[in-house]
Amino acid sequence: MNGFGLDGKLFKGLTKAGDFIILAVITVLFCVPVITIGAALTAAFYSGIKLVRDEESYVYKDFWKSFKMNFAQGFLLELIHVVIGFLLFVDLRASAQWGFVQGSRAGVIFVFVVVGVMAVWAAVMLYSFSMLSRYDNNIIVTLKNALIISVHHLPQTIIMLIATVGLTYFSCLYFTAFIVTIPLILYVDSYIFSSIFKQLEKESVPSVQEAGTEEDTNEDKEEEE
Repeated sequence: MNGFGLDGKLFKGLTKAGDFIILAVITVLFCVPVITIGAALTAAFYSGIKLVRDEESYVYKDFWKSFKMNFAQGFLLELIHVVIGFLLFVDLRASAQWGFVQGSRAGVIFVFVVVGVMAVWAAVMLYSFSMLSRYDNNIIVTLKNALIISVHHLPQTIIMLIATVGLTYFSCLYFTAFIVTIPLILYVDSYIFSSIFKQLEKESVPSVQEAGTEEDTNEDKEEEE
Protein backbone atom coordinates (compact mmCIF):
# COMPACT_ATOMS: atom_id res chain seq x y z
CA MET A 1 0.00 0.00 0.00
CA ASN A 2 2.94 2.35 0.59
CA GLY A 3 3.55 2.48 -3.12
CA PHE A 4 0.20 4.20 -3.63
CA GLY A 5 0.62 6.84 -0.91
CA LEU A 6 1.77 10.40 -1.37
CA ASP A 7 5.32 9.29 -0.62
CA GLY A 8 5.08 6.09 -2.68
CA LYS A 9 7.04 5.34 -5.83
CA LEU A 10 3.92 5.28 -8.00
CA PHE A 11 2.83 8.75 -6.92
CA LYS A 12 6.35 10.15 -7.33
CA GLY A 13 6.62 8.57 -10.77
CA LEU A 14 3.30 10.03 -11.90
CA THR A 15 4.26 13.43 -10.51
CA LYS A 16 7.56 13.40 -12.38
CA ALA A 17 5.82 12.28 -15.58
CA GLY A 18 3.40 15.16 -15.19
CA ASP A 19 6.26 17.61 -14.65
CA PHE A 20 7.98 16.44 -17.84
CA ILE A 21 4.73 16.79 -19.79
CA ILE A 22 4.42 20.36 -18.49
CA LEU A 23 8.07 20.99 -19.37
CA ALA A 24 7.48 19.64 -22.88
CA VAL A 25 4.48 21.92 -23.43
CA ILE A 26 6.39 24.97 -22.18
CA THR A 27 9.37 24.10 -24.38
CA VAL A 28 7.23 23.75 -27.50
CA LEU A 29 5.46 27.04 -26.82
CA PHE A 30 8.75 28.88 -26.33
CA CYS A 31 10.11 27.36 -29.55
CA VAL A 32 7.27 28.80 -31.64
CA PRO A 33 8.99 32.17 -32.32
CA VAL A 34 11.87 30.13 -33.89
CA ILE A 35 14.61 32.55 -32.80
CA THR A 36 14.02 31.40 -29.22
CA ILE A 37 14.59 27.69 -29.93
CA GLY A 38 18.17 27.75 -28.63
CA ALA A 39 17.26 29.41 -25.36
CA ALA A 40 14.20 27.18 -24.99
CA LEU A 41 16.22 23.97 -25.41
CA THR A 42 18.81 25.27 -22.95
CA ALA A 43 16.09 26.02 -20.40
CA ALA A 44 14.44 22.64 -21.03
CA PHE A 45 17.67 20.78 -20.21
CA TYR A 46 18.23 22.96 -17.15
CA SER A 47 14.78 22.15 -15.77
CA GLY A 48 14.93 18.52 -16.91
CA ILE A 49 18.19 17.81 -15.11
CA LYS A 50 16.80 19.29 -11.90
CA LEU A 51 13.72 17.07 -12.23
CA VAL A 52 15.81 13.96 -12.86
CA ARG A 53 17.91 14.68 -9.78
CA ASP A 54 14.78 15.18 -7.65
CA GLU A 55 15.98 18.63 -6.69
CA GLU A 56 13.36 20.94 -5.27
CA SER A 57 12.13 22.82 -8.29
CA TYR A 58 9.21 24.53 -10.01
CA VAL A 59 9.19 23.69 -13.70
CA TYR A 60 8.11 27.03 -15.13
CA LYS A 61 10.17 29.08 -12.65
CA ASP A 62 13.35 27.14 -13.41
CA PHE A 63 12.66 27.21 -17.14
CA TRP A 64 12.09 30.96 -17.21
CA LYS A 65 15.17 31.60 -15.07
CA SER A 66 17.46 29.72 -17.47
CA PHE A 67 15.68 31.08 -20.56
CA LYS A 68 16.32 34.69 -19.54
CA MET A 69 19.88 34.05 -18.39
CA ASN A 70 20.98 32.19 -21.53
CA PHE A 71 18.88 33.87 -24.21
CA ALA A 72 21.73 35.64 -26.03
CA GLN A 73 24.13 32.71 -26.05
CA GLY A 74 21.28 30.32 -26.82
CA PHE A 75 20.40 32.35 -29.90
CA LEU A 76 24.04 32.41 -31.09
CA LEU A 77 24.34 28.64 -30.63
CA GLU A 78 21.07 28.15 -32.49
CA LEU A 79 22.28 30.33 -35.35
CA ILE A 80 25.57 28.41 -35.63
CA HIS A 81 23.82 25.04 -35.63
CA VAL A 82 21.24 26.18 -38.20
CA VAL A 83 23.98 27.31 -40.59
CA ILE A 84 25.93 24.06 -40.14
CA GLY A 85 22.76 21.99 -40.50
CA PHE A 86 21.77 23.81 -43.69
CA LEU A 87 25.21 23.28 -45.26
CA LEU A 88 25.12 19.58 -44.34
CA PHE A 89 21.63 19.24 -45.82
CA VAL A 90 22.84 20.81 -49.08
CA ASP A 91 25.84 18.46 -49.13
CA LEU A 92 23.58 15.46 -48.48
CA ARG A 93 21.26 16.33 -51.37
CA ALA A 94 24.18 16.90 -53.72
CA SER A 95 25.84 13.63 -52.66
CA ALA A 96 22.57 11.71 -53.03
CA GLN A 97 22.07 13.17 -56.51
CA TRP A 98 25.60 12.24 -57.46
CA GLY A 99 25.53 8.78 -55.94
CA PHE A 100 21.99 7.44 -56.39
CA VAL A 101 20.77 9.31 -59.47
CA GLN A 102 23.98 9.43 -61.48
CA GLY A 103 25.17 6.06 -60.15
CA SER A 104 28.54 7.21 -58.86
CA ARG A 105 30.19 5.00 -56.22
CA ALA A 106 32.11 7.99 -54.93
CA GLY A 107 28.81 9.80 -54.50
CA VAL A 108 27.41 6.92 -52.42
CA ILE A 109 30.50 7.03 -50.22
CA PHE A 110 30.05 10.76 -49.76
CA VAL A 111 26.43 10.18 -48.68
CA PHE A 112 27.58 7.97 -45.80
CA VAL A 113 30.32 10.45 -44.91
CA VAL A 114 27.84 13.33 -44.75
CA VAL A 115 25.39 11.25 -42.69
CA GLY A 116 28.21 10.51 -40.26
CA VAL A 117 29.10 14.19 -39.98
CA MET A 118 25.40 14.99 -39.43
CA ALA A 119 25.32 12.52 -36.53
CA VAL A 120 28.31 14.29 -34.96
CA TRP A 121 26.62 17.66 -35.54
CA ALA A 122 23.40 16.45 -33.89
CA ALA A 123 25.33 15.14 -30.87
CA VAL A 124 27.30 18.37 -30.48
CA MET A 125 24.08 20.36 -30.78
CA LEU A 126 22.42 18.45 -27.93
CA TYR A 127 25.50 18.61 -25.74
CA SER A 128 26.13 22.30 -26.39
CA PHE A 129 22.65 23.39 -25.30
CA SER A 130 22.76 21.17 -22.22
CA MET A 131 26.23 22.44 -21.28
CA LEU A 132 25.12 26.04 -21.77
CA SER A 133 22.35 25.36 -19.26
CA ARG A 134 24.90 24.36 -16.62
CA TYR A 135 28.29 25.95 -17.32
CA ASP A 136 29.35 29.56 -17.74
CA ASN A 137 31.57 29.51 -20.85
CA ASN A 138 31.77 31.38 -24.14
CA ILE A 139 30.32 29.87 -27.32
CA ILE A 140 33.59 28.53 -28.74
CA VAL A 141 34.53 26.76 -25.51
CA THR A 142 31.01 25.36 -25.17
CA LEU A 143 31.13 23.89 -28.68
CA LYS A 144 34.63 22.50 -28.16
CA ASN A 145 33.68 20.87 -24.87
CA ALA A 146 30.47 19.51 -26.38
CA LEU A 147 32.49 17.73 -29.05
CA ILE A 148 35.04 16.38 -26.54
CA ILE A 149 32.45 15.08 -24.10
CA SER A 150 30.18 13.59 -26.78
CA VAL A 151 33.14 11.50 -27.99
CA HIS A 152 34.41 10.72 -24.49
CA HIS A 153 30.96 9.37 -23.55
CA LEU A 154 30.26 7.74 -26.91
CA PRO A 155 27.93 4.92 -25.68
CA GLN A 156 25.64 7.41 -23.92
CA THR A 157 25.80 9.69 -26.95
CA ILE A 158 24.71 6.89 -29.29
CA ILE A 159 21.82 5.91 -27.01
CA MET A 160 20.70 9.53 -26.77
CA LEU A 161 20.88 10.07 -30.53
CA ILE A 162 18.90 6.90 -31.24
CA ALA A 163 16.23 7.86 -28.72
CA THR A 164 16.03 11.51 -29.81
CA VAL A 165 16.09 10.94 -33.57
CA GLY A 166 13.93 7.81 -33.40
CA LEU A 167 11.21 9.37 -31.25
CA THR A 168 11.26 12.57 -33.31
CA TYR A 169 10.84 10.58 -36.52
CA PHE A 170 7.99 8.58 -34.97
CA SER A 171 6.33 11.84 -33.94
CA CYS A 172 6.53 13.13 -37.51
CA LEU A 173 4.68 10.01 -38.68
CA TYR A 174 2.09 10.21 -35.90
CA PHE A 175 1.71 13.84 -34.89
CA THR A 176 -0.47 13.17 -31.84
CA ALA A 177 2.36 11.10 -30.36
CA PHE A 178 4.18 14.34 -29.51
CA ILE A 179 2.34 14.48 -26.18
CA VAL A 180 4.31 11.38 -25.16
CA THR A 181 7.47 11.49 -27.26
CA ILE A 182 8.64 15.00 -26.38
CA PRO A 183 8.46 14.45 -22.60
CA LEU A 184 10.18 11.09 -23.13
CA ILE A 185 12.97 12.70 -25.18
CA LEU A 186 13.49 15.34 -22.51
CA TYR A 187 13.57 12.70 -19.78
CA VAL A 188 16.04 10.39 -21.56
CA ASP A 189 18.37 13.24 -22.58
CA SER A 190 18.20 14.91 -19.16
CA TYR A 191 18.88 11.61 -17.41
CA ILE A 192 21.96 10.95 -19.54
CA PHE A 193 23.25 14.51 -19.22
CA SER A 194 22.70 14.45 -15.46
CA SER A 195 24.78 11.29 -15.16
CA ILE A 196 27.57 12.63 -17.39
CA PHE A 197 27.75 16.04 -15.70
CA LYS A 198 27.77 14.47 -12.25
CA GLN A 199 30.71 12.32 -13.29
CA LEU A 200 32.54 15.26 -14.87
CA GLU A 201 32.09 17.45 -11.82
CA LYS A 202 33.23 14.65 -9.54
CA GLU A 203 36.19 13.33 -11.48
CA SER A 204 37.09 16.51 -13.43
CA VAL A 205 38.08 14.93 -16.74
CA PRO A 206 41.51 16.30 -17.82
CA SER A 207 40.50 16.75 -21.46
CA VAL A 208 37.61 18.94 -20.43
CA GLN A 209 39.76 21.03 -18.11
CA GLU A 210 42.26 21.62 -20.89
CA ALA A 211 39.43 22.81 -23.11
CA GLY A 212 38.52 25.40 -20.50
CA THR A 213 35.33 24.12 -18.88
CA GLU A 214 34.49 26.12 -15.81
CA GLU A 215 32.75 24.65 -12.81
CA ASP A 216 30.42 27.63 -12.44
CA THR A 217 26.77 26.64 -12.79
CA ASN A 218 23.91 28.91 -13.72
CA GLU A 219 23.01 29.10 -10.04
CA ASP A 220 26.52 30.37 -9.26
CA LYS A 221 26.35 32.84 -12.12
CA GLU A 222 23.09 34.27 -10.84
CA GLU A 223 24.41 34.54 -7.30
CA GLU A 224 27.47 36.40 -8.53
CA GLU A 225 25.26 38.89 -10.34
